Order: sequence, then C-alpha cells, then structure tokens
Amino acid sequence: MAANGDTEGIAAQPAVFVGPHQLLRPLGEGGMGVVYLARSPGLRLLAVKVIRAEYAEDPQFQRRFQQEVEAARRVTGFHTPPVVDAQPRGPRPWMATSYLPAPSLGEVVRRFGPLSEAGARALGAALAEALAAIHAVGVVHRDLKPGNVLIARDGPRVIDFGISRAFDAVHLTRTGMVCGTPGYIAPERIVSASVTLASSDVFSLGCLLVYALTGRAPFGTGEPAQINRRAVYEEPELAGVPAVLRPLVAACLDKEPARRPAAAAVLAALAPVDPAALLSPGLLADLDARERQAAIDLAAPPADPPLLPVRTWQSLSRRGLFGLGAGLGAGAAAAVGVPLLLTRRARVAAGTATVGNPVDAWGADTGGASPSPEAPAPLWSRPFSGVAVGHQLSVLGPTPVWWSQGLGATGLDGSTGRQAWSRQDVQFFQAQNGLLYGTSMDFKSLVWLNATAEDHRIPLTVPAEQRMDAEMSIRVFGADDRTVVIARPTAFAGGGVVVGADPGTGEVLWQHDVAQNMAVPMARDYEPLYSGSGSSMGLVADGRCYYRDGDVLHAVDLRTGASQWQAAGLAGGGAGLPSRLIRTGELLLVVNGQTVVALETATGRQRWLAPPVPQAVFGCALGAGRLLLSGNLGTAYCLDVTTGKGLWHSTVATATSAGTGMDFRVPSAGDGFFGVPLLGGSSGAAVLDATSGAVRWVSRPASDEGQWTTAAVGGTLYCASSTTLRAFRAGAA
Repeated sequence: MAANGDTEGIAAQPAVFVGPHQLLRPLGEGGMGVVYLARSPGLRLLAVKVIRAEYAEDPQFQRRFQQEVEAARRVTGFHTPPVVDAQPRGPRPWMATSYLPAPSLGEVVRRFGPLSEAGARALGAALAEALAAIHAVGVVHRDLKPGNVLIARDGPRVIDFGISRAFDAVHLTRTGMVCGTPGYIAPERIVSASVTLASSDVFSLGCLLVYALTGRAPFGTGEPAQINRRAVYEEPELAGVPAVLRPLVAACLDKEPARRPAAAAVLAALAPVDPAALLSPGLLADLDARERQAAIDLAAPPADPPLLPVRTWQSLSRRGLFGLGAGLGAGAAAAVGVPLLLTRRARVAAGTATVGNPVDAWGADTGGASPSPEAPAPLWSRPFSGVAVGHQLSVLGPTPVWWSQGLGATGLDGSTGRQAWSRQDVQFFQAQNGLLYGTSMDFKSLVWLNATAEDHRIPLTVPAEQRMDAEMSIRVFGADDRTVVIARPTAFAGGGVVVGADPGTGEVLWQHDVAQNMAVPMARDYEPLYSGSGSSMGLVADGRCYYRDGDVLHAVDLRTGASQWQAAGLAGGGAGLPSRLIRTGELLLVVNGQTVVALETATGRQRWLAPPVPQAVFGCALGAGRLLLSGNLGTAYCLDVTTGKGLWHSTVATATSAGTGMDFRVPSAGDGFFGVPLLGGSSGAAVLDATSGAVRWVSRPASDEGQWTTAAVGGTLYCASSTTLRAFRAGAA
C-alpha cells in the first residue's frame, strides 16, 4: 500500500502558496484572519496569517496594515518572533513570522495549572522585554492575551504584534466597538477606543500575570460588557497573587495610564529570573511532541512551486478562491473553499494512502485496493414521495424519523418500516439528544417531539418580520426538566443571544449576549452538511450549558446562567468550518475544523489535543469511546476519546468518470460500526468497522437518488435518500 505522494495512482492536487511559501495546515483562526503553518522555499517553518477578505477589501485597512508591517519588521528582540515576509496589499494580504512549536500561555495554564511565583517572574520579565522592544519602534500590541503568548523551550514569545492597529482602524469605523479581549483591555481603551498608549499594553501584562498565577482573569468572568465595566470602575481581584508580586501587579493595573510603570521598569523589577522555572514536566513532554511533529512537517516532500500565476494565492480572486466548492451550494462553498485547497495531495484511487499528515499519527490506512464488498439486502425498504432535497434522518429512541424543513416528519417502526406517526403541523429544524425540535406554524411556540410524537411547547416570541427566517436561525442547545436553552442570532454580522428558559412557563431565567459564531453556522443550509454527534455551538449536559463565543468556550450553570469556567484560545480549524461540542463521560470534546481538543467538564482544563486531521472535517460520530471524523475526498479518521490517540484512518474510493473520491457527510455510530453517506460519482453509504476501520460493505442504488443520510441504533443502520428509506443489519444486535 502506498504511503507517500509520489506513487502511481495519486493525482496531484494543486498546493496552495502564499507568496513563495507552501501552506501545510491551519493552526488557528481569529477575528482578523486564519493562521496557517507554512514552509518556506528554504525549508523553514512559518506561521502565516492571511487576512479575511472583508478587511482586505478596505483601502484604509491595506494602507494601515502596510504601515504596521513595516514597523513590525523593525522589531528586534529575543521574545518576539521576527516578521520574515509579508504582502500587505492585494486580494488577500498576509504576514509571515517564524514558527514556534509551542503551546500558548492559555493552553499551559489550562493543562498544567497556574505558574509558580518563579515561573510568573520569568514570564513577566520576558513579556516586559518583548513589549519594550515593540514599543521602541512605535508599535503598540493592543491585544496581549493568553492566546498571544507562546511558551517555548527557551522562553516565552509575544505574537500577533504589528497588525492590530490596522484591524482597529477598520473595525472601529464599521462598528464603533472597542477591539481586544475582555478581561485584558485597558480601561482607557474601553472608555475611548481610539486611545493608543504603550501603557495599555502594560495593563494587559498585569492581567496576564494575574491569570498565570491564579488561573483566572483579574476582572472575573461573564458577559463582555460586565467584564469591561469592572475593568473601568472596580478594583482587580488579586487574591492568589503572592504578596511579593502584588505591588507590581497592582501598579500595572492602575486605572490611570500615567501611573503605570513602563515595560522596561517592569523588567527591572522582576529581574533576576530563572527561565527554567516555566518548564514543568508536563510542558516539557508537550514541547517534545510538538517538536517531533514540526520535524515531520519540515521533512515531508515539498511541492513544486507553481508555474502559472493562477496557482498563487495573490492571483486568486475572492470568487475564484471560494468557488472551488460550487458543487456544495453557494453558502457551503464559501465556508469550505480554503480547507479544500489545503490538501497537498489527495487519495483518489483504490490502494493509495492519504498524505498531508504523518501516517503514524492516525495508524495505518485501512482502505483497500480491492473493490469494497456489496451491501447485504436491506431488512426493509420504504419508498417516499414529495420529500424535498435537504431531508434529514434521525433516530428518536428506537424510532427512525424522516423529516425536512417545511414538510413535516414521519416516524417509522424500526423493525418493519411501517409508518408509526406523521406530523405536518410543525416547522421542524433540528434533532438533538433524542428529540426533534421545531416551531408551531404561527411561530408562537417552540415545539419538541419524543419518539412517540408526544410534544411539549413553550411560548416563543418571534417578530412578524423575522418569522420567515425563524426556523433557519433558532437553535436549541438542550433541555432538562427545569430549563431549556435556546440560541438565535440578533445580527447577521455574527452576534446573538443564548437564553435559558423555564420549559413550563417560557419565563426567561437568564440571557447571555454572544459576539461571534452565531449567524452563519445557524443557517439551515449549513446544518444538514455539518452534522453528526454533538452540537455546533452549544449543548446542555450534567447541569451545565456549554457554548462558544468566538474562540472562548463558556460553561455556565444551566438554571442560573452563572459562569463556572471559561476556556480561551479555541480558534476554529479553518475558514468557516464548523465546530462541534460533544460530551462523553467527564470530557467535553471540541472539534475545530481539523483539530480535536478534550476539556474536563468540571474545570475546563485541557486533557489532550489530538493530532491534526489532514482533511477538512465535515462531520463526526461518537460511539463506544471512539470518535470518527469524516472529511472530504472519502477520508475518515478515528481516535480514542480517552487519550486522544489516533487509531486508524480509512478511505473509500470509487472509480467514476471524473476519477474523484467520495466525500463523507453526517456519519453515524452503531454497535461496532460507523455508517457514512457517500457523495461523488453516485450516492450511497458505506459501513466501516469501528475497531479496525476496514470497509465492511458499500451500498449504492441502481440509479442516483440524491444525497444519502444515515442514522444508526444498536446493530441497525438506516439510510435515507430523497426517495427511499432502507434499514440494514450492520453490526451486532
């Protein structure tokens, strides 16, 4: 079986270059752009930030970004990674710095706990030295936070300097809002966002020291407006800060900018320090793993530079870049275009291995060169008529339910396929945790059904002008006997609200504003594609509601909405790819595009970080302690949810006239197997063995029936097309 990119049967997919640098995979995503791991022509690893198109199109932004990049190039100092290349103007501006295989301060504190006094001294001295170097050339960082500090083996580094003023200029013009991360923004910038002072960075440094020493920010948690109000009007909470450091930290957090010490004075107050005090045994092991991965990335065969200008990033128009996914529909294409481009080579024929990430990180490729076995005869088959494209298949308890937005739902007897019930009086939009959610036809009630079609309703207020969009925007994170959590966007730009309500009366118990992540992922056109286990933005479990706001995950008390913990730095894996939140045992799994991280539900601390998936991930399924991640080009990756270790990866290939592989969508998990719908030369579904990843069988209809969806319960796999619902015996009963 082939294991490299030069074997016969592998068709080269165009590599993506930013300038002369080849992109390898996403590293993270923020409000300004996406950061990619890249490799230079001289075989150095780089971190390349590519600016979002909506900012790149603004001439003011491009002018300011060019000025900031030129200033950042002048920054010298050990604790600031150098800017090695940039293209500040053009359709997609970008900036490249040297890459450090190191975790952020946020990751270190979450995984290994707060720092010792000696460790905090070493951290503070390094940050002060970095800020002094940045301020010396007239640059102010403006967003110093745990995610922008890397803890490397030879000392901390401050990243993302030299770009925030350009971001501020455009963002403030468009929204009138302060830029930065609540809990780390200086009060003068909250009161007057146009204020730009070097002492604002010193205030952020003080916040970081409190966080590093205590595991919490000095102005608490909650809504951004609440945190910002405390920063302006209340004193910081310094409990847990050692007495010897408290005067210095308090001085950094002074409300009056003129009374704060300069960065050089902070450095002098902390010296001398022991840099090794930062390196705990757990951190050293983490750095070892990251450095091994970096060596593998660097040693992988490089792609040839593009010969035609059309292959370079700068020459791709916005339409051209995002239009590669046109077959997915206009909305989905915009969401997945970039990650699809990131695959350096793809397996497109039987007997070839997917390349782009080390094979040993996910075990051997279990896809076979021989044709996959045909599916057994279905246990039963039921034709349907009049069902629109976009149908959904869910299992409520033992009952398979075939439903679509606007056309009702039909529940079937799982053993015979006979109709058990039908409901046409509800606008259904979501299935989760054994319940089917919708709204009444007059949009006055939120409705959810159980396996026997018994419904529960609470009052729902939807303005008349928004009713046509209600079933596209409302989402339910979950419920228990006393509380149901509903979310909906309030602005297309991304803001929204998460509301806890009493299911008996509809009374609002608590409400949290969300600044990001609400608009696009909630559109109903996305949800059928990006589905599977868990929830896209939030879920309810073990007395808590977990929800995303940008790169921050919040855990709040289900009944009161009180914050229990926050986990920052959870950037998405790439350009619009959805996240999934999945609870299993004492862990909360966060699937971010191409990465998976496990957090402890009680504390939010990171338990493990899985090896990155080479392909864009469209869906996932959890079963028997294993998580299946399904991506484009027929790929599937399985990991152990206890340890995060990759177990196997598999590919289902098909010979078609176009010679393309099949895509997986909306996988499902049964007893000992995963069911995955296929998309490509023809519709159908495949069954993978959960232990080995081997393809048990593939079912393809005699004629194209449109997109298939799957759902599993016990040893039965249900497969629905736009015309027919089938039941197969796929695993042990």
